[in-house]
Parts: sequence; C-alpha cells; structure tokens
Amino acid sequence: MDDFVAAAKVYSQDKNWTDLKKYMMDSVPLLEKNASKLNTALASLDPEQHSLAFARLMRIKILLPFSGDFDVLLAQFDQLTQLGNNEQIQQDLDSLVEVSHFMTNHLIEQQQAIRGITSIINAVRKCQRHPTDLTPIHTDLVQLCLSAKCFRPALPFLEAEVTEISTCGQDAHAQTKLFILYYYYGGLIYLTLKEYNKALFFFQVVMTTPAMVVSHIMKETYAKYITVSLIVHSKVIPLPHYVSPIVSRALKPLNTPYTDLASAFITNDSDRLRAVINKHQQMYQRHNNLGLVKQVSHALTRNNIQRLTKTFITLSLADMASRVKLADANEAEMYILEMIEDGTIHASIDSNAGMVSFHNDPEGFSSPEMLKVIDEQVRKCVALNESLETMDRDISVDSTYVQKVINMSHLDDAGKGDELIALD
Repeated sequence: MDDFVAAAKVYSQDKNWTDLKKYMMDSVPLLEKNASKLNTALASLDPEQHSLAFARLMRIKILLPFSGDFDVLLAQFDQLTQLGNNEQIQQDLDSLVEVSHFMTNHLIEQQQAIRGITSIINAVRKCQRHPTDLTPIHTDLVQLCLSAKCFRPALPFLEAEVTEISTCGQDAHAQTKLFILYYYYGGLIYLTLKEYNKALFFFQVVMTTPAMVVSHIMKETYAKYITVSLIVHSKVIPLPHYVSPIVSRALKPLNTPYTDLASAFITNDSDRLRAVINKHQQMYQRHNNLGLVKQVSHALTRNNIQRLTKTFITLSLADMASRVKLADANEAEMYILEMIEDGTIHASIDSNAGMVSFHNDPEGFSSPEMLKVIDEQVRKCVALNESLETMDRDISVDSTYVQKVINMSHLDDAGKGDELIALD
C-alpha cells in the first residue's frame, strides 16, 4: 500500500491524470485485498493535492462488502468535497457521482439526511463546469433536502436556469432516471412551499421527457399535476403537443381517481366533488395525496365565492354559506378574510350586520410597486433572450450539429435527385 500511495502522489505531482487512472484501475485487486488499509491510504493522501486518487479510493471503498465506519466515510467525503481540486475531480466525475449517490442513500436510510446537505452542495459545485449545468448529484441534493424537510439549501439550484445537462459518464437509462427524479423531487419541494406554479412547471418537465413507456414516476407525477392544475388554474392544463404519444395516451387511464376529481371540479358542484373524494379516499391516502386533494376542495370553494363577486355587490354571509355549501356564516367569513388577505378578491365585511360587500380591483397598474414588478419581468425576458441567442450561436458552430446538418443536406439532395430521375 505504501508503494501505491507513493505512485499516486508522483502521478498527481506530474499531473499525469490518464496514467494515474489506468494505474488505479490496474491496482483494484491489490486494493481489495488490502481493504483494511484503505483508511490509512486515504489519510496519507492530501484531498486537495491528490483529489483524483482520493476520490478513486473512496469509490473502491464503497464498493466493498463492508465499507467500514460510516462516520469515518462521511468525514472523508466532507474532506473531498470541501478541499478537492476542481481540475482533478473533473477528470473523474464518475467517482464523485457514485460516492455521492452512496452517501445520499445511506444518510436517508439512517434518517440523518441533514448531515449530508452541505457536502452534497459542495459536490454539485465540484461537478459543475458552469453554474447552469444540471448534474446527477443535483438529484441527491433535492432528495436529501426533501428527506430532511430542509428545503432552502436546494432553492438556489432549483431556481437556476438549466442550459446544459452533465452526464458524468452515466448510461442513458441512469441519466434519464436521475433527470426525472430531480424534477419530481423539485416539484415536491415547491409543492410543500406552496409555490404551485413552479411545482406545476417541474411536474410538466417530468411528463414531457421523451419516453417509450410510462414509468411509475410519471404516473405519480401526473396525479400531482392534475391536482396542482386544479388549485392554480381551476382546470387541468393540457400537456404540450410534444409529449410522447405513448405517455399521453396512457396517463389518464392510469390515474382514474384524479381524472374523476377533475371532472367533478369543473362542474363547480361541491357535493359532487365531495362524493368523488369520499369514493377514492383510500386511494388518495395510499398515494399520500389526500392533503393535496383536500386543497382542491378548498380551491373549489374559493372559486365559487369568487364567482359570486361577479353577480352580487352585497351579500349576507349566511346566504353565501348556503350558496357555496359551507357549514355556516362563520366559515364563510373565514374564507372571505383569507381571500382578501391574499388579494384574490376585494371586499369588506360588516360583522355586526353579517354582510359582505364586494369592490372593484383598486390596482391601476401605475403604482411604483407595480412598475417595479413590470421592470423586473422585462429584465428577465431580456436576459432570457440573450441566453437563447448565446445558445443558438454555440449550437450553430458545434461540430456534431454541423455534421448532422451536412448529412441531412446530402440526404435532401439525394432525394431531390431521385425525384428528378423519376420525372425524366
């Protein structure tokens, strides 16, 4: 083992990464035989100066039947992700990705997810070439945050615009699975934070991922997509036309309890919706979606109250409770206060008379606050346009893309030639 450590240090000093990787691959049998000395070897390496060798040793260690004391392993992982040299780690991203997956799974199994969040954040940054890269380790991060119920560390990554997907040597199946899971878990985080529009977007990405079969993740996602659509838009937003036809045809039959929920919702009939919820309650509970379904029921009541604002100027709370099928005037008042607070309606309540008066929206879109919002949105649109132009330029000079265009051009020319021959 001393000879191995010495050789790894020499290769690292010479920055001979190719030979170092080959040497370590050839040394796997030796390292497996001396598994008990791996911790000593890791202690002899500097995670900053010998990052590639350090990461490779950790990868070999986790593949052994017994990887040793997990706390020691976690400390070594912390060292690698905090001190590791980016140039060396970029030479062997597979090792960092595999170790990150291993650490994530074990931390979740031991219900200690929060311990790994900082290290995984560092691992993501080591793996990224650009801040807008989506890596396989992103999935580990959102999974840990979801398990630990500590969402804020994941938000900067979820908010970042993705312009490139880093495969890190993953095969197509693993890459697709991690991509779908990242957006599924991200959608769940936004759902928990009641950021419904963002959750809806993340769920939509899952279902628009090219696929030949419907995965269980897609099925689960579509159930949540229906409920969130109803909460946000009061209807199920149709999936984009570029969704795989196989996926598009199969999703509805696989989610009958939720399509029934949507059908009942659009009738604006609270009793009918309640009947559907009662009918499929066990199924919703089994899917851990009962709380979400109850929010759909809450959203229908809000919609029905909002519809009354278009018909009445003044209405008694008791009459409102009767029309939207609430228990009593007190419950109606609670709904009204909630909707006034979040700006859904504009009204005032006379508690003594038990009356509510509806008002027009006072927003004239000329206040400094509104102008600031508009300015921010315009700036975002300009930045997005600049990003698209940059991506378009990069793609137009990409050798793979250019070669494909040339090949397509030759095929088109051949087709035209055949047409001319046929005409002759």
